[in-house]
Amino acid sequence: MLPYAPWLCWLVPLIGSVLTPLFALVHRKLRDYAPVAFVGASVVFSLSMIPDVFTGKAVDWVSGEALGNIPLDRQIPWVSSLGVNLEVLVDPFNVLMAVVVSSIGLLVTLFSVGYMRRDPSLTRFWCLIQLFIAGYLMIVIADNLLFMFIGWEIVGVCCTFLAAFWHKDPYKAHIGLKTFLVLRVGDVLLLASILIMYFYSGTFNLTALGNNIDWAGLSGSGLLFITVFMFFGGAIGKAAQFPLQEWLPDALATSPSSFNAVTECLAGPFLMARVLPIFHEASGYGGMVSFFLVMALVGALTAVISALIAATQINIFKVLAYSVSSMIGYMMAALGLAGLMADLSWGYLAGTFLLTLDAFVSALLFLTAAYISYAVGSDNLHHMGGFKSRIAHRSMEVGALALGGIPPLGGFWCTNWVQTVALDFAGEAGTKGQFLLMILGYVIFALLIIGAGITAFFCLRMMGLVFKRGGHKSEGKTVKKIPSVMRISLVATLAITMFLDFLALLLIPSFNRLLLHLPFLRTLTFSNIVDVLIYIVPSISTVLTCVAVAVGGYPAYQLYIARRLDPVKLIEEHRFLTKAHDFLWKRCYIDALYHKVADGTITFSRRAYRYVEISVIDRANYAVASFLKRLSQIMYKYPELKGIDALNYFIANLVASFSRYFRRIHTGVLSYNMLMAFIGAALLIVLLFLFGGYIP
Repeated sequence: MLPYAPWLCWLVPLIGSVLTPLFALVHRKLRDYAPVAFVGASVVFSLSMIPDVFTGKAVDWVSGEALGNIPLDRQIPWVSSLGVNLEVLVDPFNVLMAVVVSSIGLLVTLFSVGYMRRDPSLTRFWCLIQLFIAGYLMIVIADNLLFMFIGWEIVGVCCTFLAAFWHKDPYKAHIGLKTFLVLRVGDVLLLASILIMYFYSGTFNLTALGNNIDWAGLSGSGLLFITVFMFFGGAIGKAAQFPLQEWLPDALATSPSSFNAVTECLAGPFLMARVLPIFHEASGYGGMVSFFLVMALVGALTAVISALIAATQINIFKVLAYSVSSMIGYMMAALGLAGLMADLSWGYLAGTFLLTLDAFVSALLFLTAAYISYAVGSDNLHHMGGFKSRIAHRSMEVGALALGGIPPLGGFWCTNWVQTVALDFAGEAGTKGQFLLMILGYVIFALLIIGAGITAFFCLRMMGLVFKRGGHKSEGKTVKKIPSVMRISLVATLAITMFLDFLALLLIPSFNRLLLHLPFLRTLTFSNIVDVLIYIVPSISTVLTCVAVAVGGYPAYQLYIARRLDPVKLIEEHRFLTKAHDFLWKRCYIDALYHKVADGTITFSRRAYRYVEISVIDRANYAVASFLKRLSQIMYKYPELKGIDALNYFIANLVASFSRYFRRIHTGVLSYNMLMAFIGAALLIVLLFLFGGYIP
């Protein structure tokens, strides 16, 4: 690796963010292109660590010095009084995610040079986007929960500021506030969980927590389930999982569209994948089975709910936001199932491979959506119809068909893999006589199959609405000319995604080999493509996935691509469809529930202020103040004036009177003074005789 690569991969974009205002003072083009150079340098540092994780030994490329074996923990003193160090970890999964984040960040930064070029607040945008990438890289490379949480907060704050980037629009400013509040709910839970784990273990170091699970002894106090559930609560806040998913569609619809491709949501499943082996080691303690089961069920429910809502939205960024939420649901389900199984490798590999692949697929779709919305001047799917662009067509086809699980693209293999893991868990639970877990395993499997069918529906619907036949109409706006830098970025993203998407089946064994140096994956699960096919293809999941995709995709094709039926007329003619559409259009009333809770909290606060604060506390304060004022007046009049002051004057007068009389003996006549000295000496001699030469 390059010298200090684990540190510089996140420090370089952080420095770029700080220097951007200075570059803006020098020249506009320097300000606009410097971020590309800084993020590009981060990609170079991240890529330089890849050979080390394949060989299992870290080597400094400049000095040739052997730095140690992989995983490699590097640290510098941070809070010495608490024994807390600033730590980074070079292991296969961390390095892979660093490459993914920095690479997508570079593509987004390059795309934004063209997309944001006329924005008057571009300096602020470049500061935020580089800071966002730096914070994200801090999360994926950290080996310290406290350091990771700092990166976590940086990402959340940047997401809030970007959601409210055009804050002069009151609606967008409101969405920024909504994003901030929802994310803070998860962040408070995560911080509380981290502090409890530190209190019981005495360390923030993730490697140390994995090697010594004494902290899991807090199960004796009943805190283990609560602690890990709060940790998961922090993850689902960022990952936009049920019931905290509603901030994401609004945030991505109001923030600069080019930013959406490097969305923070994937930080949630990464965090859970990072701690999954640690929590799995504690699975023998009470409450952990319930925790992993909740994790898998939340993921499966989110996969279905988000896909259903996406099928009715008309803002392309809201559709894609719900698609991200749905895919992350598959990842969470896979990781939860991995924790429930004796061998976590099957579910862990399925969830992390889907995480890696979906990062590029989602990036491609978001950049394509930004490309089209920039050209047509609208985010509305109905205003994009008739848009003609070969690059946009190919990009949307590759991304949407992969997301929709169309075989033999990567999405099909990944979702099928997760569903097969669910079946394996149900079978494993059945052989152990755990029939409730077996039933729940089949429920999770059924939810994931249903989610696959709905995903195929809304992906084909999106394609049909964007590229429907006929002339383009977008509220009377003409199609803009696309800057060349946006084309270059989109083509590069398309090329990378096509490589991963079409060769996903071949890449699974290589992915397995890459992660072999992780301590909990010491055996090769898939040595070649034959092993992958033997595991996935014979499963009933393959048949049911194909059926679900066909059942979901066929009506979407008929309605939105072939246009043999009018979807609006069909909904109007069937009362059930009308009610179902309204329910999903209103986002299952989850967002309305948010507003009800917020309004209720504000109303309660107002009433509490009026009746408790003003009527009780303020009145009590005024009553106490009035009583103390009256008491002080009485105390001043009697004890102060007639007692303490009178005593002071009496003592002063007494001393003054004594001084006047005593002063009379000081006449200044020498004979009188000599007489007084003689009398004093005589008195002293008499006393000496009386006491035997000793005066006590």
